[in-house]
Parts: sequence; structure tokens; C-alpha cells
Amino acid sequence: MPRLADKQTARLLRSIPYFAELSPRELATAAASLVERRLDAGQIGFLEGEACSGLHLVVSGQAKVARLSADGREQVLTLLKPGDSCNEVPVVDGGANPATFTAVEPTTVWIWTAEEMDRLRAAVPSLSEAIIRSLATRCRELVDRIGSLSFRSVTARLAAFLLEQTAPQPQSGLDRRRWTQEEIAGHIGTVREMVGRALRNLEKDGLIHFDRHRIEIVDRPGLESLL
Repeated sequence: MPRLADKQTARLLRSIPYFAELSPRELATAAASLVERRLDAGQIGFLEGEACSGLHLVVSGQAKVARLSADGREQVLTLLKPGDSCNEVPVVDGGANPATFTAVEPTTVWIWTAEEMDRLRAAVPSLSEAIIRSLATRCRELVDRIGSLSFRSVTARLAAFLLEQTAPQPQSGLDRRRWTQEEIAGHIGTVREMVGRALRNLEKDGLIHFDRHRIEIVDRPGLESLL
């Protein structure tokens, strides 16, 4: 059981779209069946190809969901912040984990096993419909991502990534100790050498400035024009 107060627990559960409309009693049922797990930075929560590890909800910290190629190259599918969930697909279809879940920093997750989710869906029929709607939204996001990888240049994908990561605080820039070229490459579907080349081109065009520690956006409208 989570150690948070009941109101805090309910508020976090309601941040998941398919738990949002549950009654207080139904939320209490969901809270009673979860397991809390704490992960260190870099610790793997579950592996691609293993038996379903259940629905994961990030409570604190940050995690990533990624796939690895045969040669060990990483493709990051999404970054998860508090309130984000993942691994719904194997919970619904009974298959293996489709990707690997790794904590980016010390992270707490709540987990519902596939068996617990089956019981919850049986007890709350509206939950299945809500999960279907959520999966449909995720499917649209993946289609958009595939389109970006297929039709945008590496430079355009890098521009989009820089804009997205700095959107909450446009003047903050990116910490290069956290966002290495290898890490960025994993997010935009390319290799480190191509990221380095694209960064140099963006700096040459006066759109960004970077040094050993930070990547600063100099011309935000200029980056947006590349999309």
C-alpha cells in the first residue's frame, strides 16, 4: 500500500485518464491492489520480452521506456514523469513487455499486476472502455512519431526535441551532463555522430549556442521554422 495520504493517493490515481472517473470506493479498490517499488537512477524496472510486469505508474522521479536494437542501440519511446503510466498493452493482450523501463533518476512507481488489473476491470466495467480510449490516444502519438522519424531530417527532429525539452522554461537550456549526444540520439532515432553534426549546423546558423555544460536556444522561432 502507498504511504501517501488517501487524498494524495486519489489525486495521483485520477491523473491516469482511465482512473479519472472512478468513484471514491472504486479508487480505494485500485489503491488496495497496487505494489510500491523504488528504483535507483539507471535501475531497470522491467525488460523488453519478459512476461508482463504489470501496469506501472510513476509517482516521483523520472523514467524512460525504450527498445534496444540487435547492436545495442537505444530508441527511447517516451519519458515518464509523475502521473504518467506505461505497459498497458501486455496488461490487456497478455503478451510480453514490449519495451524496457529504466529509472532516469531515483524513482518511485506503483504497480498493478495483470491479474489485479483483470480483477479491477471485472469489478469496474467502465475501466475497460477508458483503457481502450487511452490506448487509442497512444496509438495516434506513435503514428505521429513514426511520421516524424520517416519524413523529418535529423536536424528537424533535433530542433523539435530541443523545443520540447525546453518548453516549460524556454531560457533554461539543456544540461549536457544529463543530455549527452548518445542520449539525444536515442530520443530522435539516429546515432551520436549525426547529433553532433546537427548541433554544429544549428550553432553555425545562430539558432543555438553550446559549450561543455549547456545547450542554449538562441533563436526559438528559427528552430520552429525547421519543423
